[in-house]
Amino acid sequence: MTELHREAFDYAPNMRRLRAVIAVAEAGSVMRAAEALHLSQPAVTRAVRDLEKELGLALFERHRSGMLCTTAGKIVLHRFRRALQQLIEAETALARLHPEGNFERLPQRLSHRQLTVLVAVADLHNEPLAAKRLGLTQPAVSGNLRDLERLLGIALFLRTQRGMLATDGGAVLIRHAKMALRELSLVSDDLSAWQGEVRGRVVIGTLPLSSSLLVPHAVDALLRELPGLNVTIIEGTYDALFESLRHGEIDILIGALRQAGTSEDTHQQRLFHDRLAVAARQGHPLMKHAALQLSDLLDAQWIAPRQGTPARVSFEQEFRSAGLQPPSVVVESGNLSTIRTLLLDSDRVTLVSPHQVFFEVQSGQLALLPIKLTGTLRPIGITTRADDSPTQALKVLKDILLTLGERMADPSSATRA
Repeated sequence: MTELHREAFDYAPNMRRLRAVIAVAEAGSVMRAAEALHLSQPAVTRAVRDLEKELGLALFERHRSGMLCTTAGKIVLHRFRRALQQLIEAETALARLHPEGNFERLPQRLSHRQLTVLVAVADLHNEPLAAKRLGLTQPAVSGNLRDLERLLGIALFLRTQRGMLATDGGAVLIRHAKMALRELSLVSDDLSAWQGEVRGRVVIGTLPLSSSLLVPHAVDALLRELPGLNVTIIEGTYDALFESLRHGEIDILIGALRQAGTSEDTHQQRLFHDRLAVAARQGHPLMKHAALQLSDLLDAQWIAPRQGTPARVSFEQEFRSAGLQPPSVVVESGNLSTIRTLLLDSDRVTLVSPHQVFFEVQSGQLALLPIKLTGTLRPIGITTRADDSPTQALKVLKDILLTLGERMADPSSATRA
């Protein structure tokens, strides 16, 4: 068995192996680990050796005095412990929510199959679709879910006409299950990075402001530095992406930061402050003026963000900062493609970040009106999980974003080619 195995580190996650590796690392020997797990020594030995064989790596050095983790073993152990911690936290949260439930020693009683079935049903709200995703029969999915609910003594889903919806207890377990499965999936990425070849996938959640310039430039730079990486970009509302971040479905959220709506398990980092500008089509009648005030635009046909969004608050704050009442809004939209088309086909105007319309201004389709706005600055940055242990790829992405943030903090960056 070699410490330098340069093929992809594919392995089948298995809770028995996870517990065995952690127990041997903590006890320092198979015998003591077997006693702690109430298993036979051959069973623990087999669990460790099967995983080593599957990964093609030695996880432990065998000495007369005991077993010590190799470098690869420490990498695997780190992710296994983090996965196990998620299940321990699920046990605590469920016991608090449902004192009547049966959650004692939960991490020792759950199987990987049960966790994957739980997550698939939660995502798809439908047992047949979950079975198709997992390559199982529907009876197998139903049986695993039924066994899990019986094991815990609580219902995890409500069966409704709209599909299977998670109960409060189900939602708690689903969140921690997703985080645990995410940690297990990162074992291969971490081992590849240790051997000098960063692989795997980074999943980026992006809000409207960041999707036009910041994220594309960051991904471009990331893939130049780490060509073996795959990147998934998911656009959506803040609330949806924030929950995806907390559930481990995305690795990082990029866009306007929020003061409200965050939680203790997330961390925000500002990249730069953004100031809004008024955009219109090239050749708009208002472009004839050398200088404008907001008061000159009160009767304009405005496109504005939807009510209740932070972007709409910024829109209205610009006018109030100038001592004006916000104007009537003709169209509400947060979709940049829709806004772009509405601007190009009319004399409508909108309030946007110059970064959002950078390419349209450069190509001569749109223009920024000659008006200086003095409203509040919007902090643009990244949100991550507070207790995250980022992969090498995510660390590189954060460094790239910080560098781009410094550049975009320069007001002239929005107008440079």
